[in-house]
Amino acid sequence: MDDDPPPGFTDTPDPTDWASELNADPLPVGWMLSEVREDCLLAPGVRLHRIIRGSPSVEPPPLPCEQIRQSVQFGGGSLASVFVSGPYVFHVLELDPAVFKGRLEPALAQGQIAGKATTSHMANSRGALAAINAGFFVVGPGGTGDAAAQVGDDGMAGDPAGVTALNGQLISEAVGSREALLFDTSGHQLRFPRTSTALLLQAGSLRAPVDGLNRVPGAIRNCGGVGGDSPTEAARHDVTCTDPDELVVYTPHWGQATAAVDGLEAVLGANGQLQSRRTPGGSIPAKGYVVVATGARVAELEAMLATTELLRWRFELQLDGEPAELSAEHHLLNGGPGLLRDGAVALTDAQGGFRHPDNPFFGLTWVDGPNPRTLVGRTASGRLLAVVCDGRQPDWSVGLPLRDAARVMQHLGATDAMNLDGGGSSTLVVRGQVVNRPSDGAERPVSDALLILAE
Repeated sequence: MDDDPPPGFTDTPDPTDWASELNADPLPVGWMLSEVREDCLLAPGVRLHRIIRGSPSVEPPPLPCEQIRQSVQFGGGSLASVFVSGPYVFHVLELDPAVFKGRLEPALAQGQIAGKATTSHMANSRGALAAINAGFFVVGPGGTGDAAAQVGDDGMAGDPAGVTALNGQLISEAVGSREALLFDTSGHQLRFPRTSTALLLQAGSLRAPVDGLNRVPGAIRNCGGVGGDSPTEAARHDVTCTDPDELVVYTPHWGQATAAVDGLEAVLGANGQLQSRRTPGGSIPAKGYVVVATGARVAELEAMLATTELLRWRFELQLDGEPAELSAEHHLLNGGPGLLRDGAVALTDAQGGFRHPDNPFFGLTWVDGPNPRTLVGRTASGRLLAVVCDGRQPDWSVGLPLRDAARVMQHLGATDAMNLDGGGSSTLVVRGQVVNRPSDGAERPVSDALLILAE
């Protein structure tokens, strides 16, 4: 009968008139594969999709949904992956800020920079409807225990390795000019600008560039800093550059105590008045900050303190090369590279340091290899697409090269998109349940997450 649904399609009533805008055609990966799609409404304006392309030998777990629609089709793919039979498993959160009555929020693992936690822990502690892992970070030693014991050669475990701002306050400096996820609580102002920062310390007429914000001095994860870092001041993913001569500012967002390094610390009140001088490794005032100097920068800090002037720090932010200011409504989470810009594929892997000039193999595996990916995009109508593609599991999902990730986001309907931290970090939590299969075999503790909170 003409009114019968197509084979494999289960039609369930939609509790609202809100409809998905995801492109229903088969995805452009693999070649001529079966594709099973399931979706459900989590809240007005928020829909969860699962797309299984190919034939996993592992049974997919049930989705945390009450009413599920399902469709089955065959075809699609791309000549670029004609010899890859998959399987691929995607989970997609589609959020329409014009309909959704909740809010978007960033979350730090332990409510501070120091330390890690799982995405599900961050989601459940805030009662989030859903959450995805966010930016790159210092993996460091240890797990989620005492943060003070988790300082290693790369810095403090859990430290975001890129720009981070909460409620308009910068808490971690940028890596070069990589893309960042810029958003407001409502989700209406969602962008992926190339973001750079410049930090400055001033005492009267004396000025000095600041190397870092809320990180261990001398350890610049992903590089991309200033002031003579070795081996480079260019962004270099998964590399820790070093510099024995640094000025670093700690704010209360860091944690309880600064890192114990050789140098000099100035403890300052909120308006920049000097409270004390000490060797590094002490508490941070709740309404102030600490400036630490190492190596040759100690004399520079000594000279500024000798003026008896107020010692103040400030930052300058650039978004897509233009000076910008953040309001208290805005947040930044780090990531990269960019995938789409104004509807076209615009992969910025080389600019973001994801290809190493001295090690071509890194780019071949990290950029061009099939890996788990966490992706975020914006559609022409302003909807948020948060996507996790599992990988490194041939019986479940093989993962994506970034070029394929860009084409998938474009196909789903994104006009602008960027990559977030992937690999074993890739995690999507819905209603307290991890709905994807993290490639480590268990959920990895990470530094931060993007939360979706319903009313």
